[in-house]
Amino acid sequence: MKYVDAAMRTQRISERSVRRLEYIARKAPIGRFEIRNDIGELWDAHEVRTLQMRGLWDVEWLEPGDENHEGGWRIIRLDEVGKNVIRNWQQRREAQQ
Repeated sequence: MKYVDAAMRTQRISERSVRRLEYIARKAPIGRFEIRNDIGELWDAHEVRTLQMRGLWDVEWLEPGDENHEGGWRIIRLDEVGKNVIRNWQQRREAQQ
């Protein structure tokens, strides 16, 4: 599915990433290890950082001096773009039924 990110660029998002947005919408704020304990997945920092840069969610990076954002993180909330992606995804799913 395509969407417009926070920088007004058209992006593609996978079904897996949309499911993660839906999960965060229900559980935020939540950190890396809480997610692993809850659903058994260890989310990659690269994906978390990418979705943050595209304006989908707000992330707190927990390790001091971690300029590359590769360490611990906590997703605080979905941003407006993330909420819109979920809304559009749900509408698309309903239209297919």
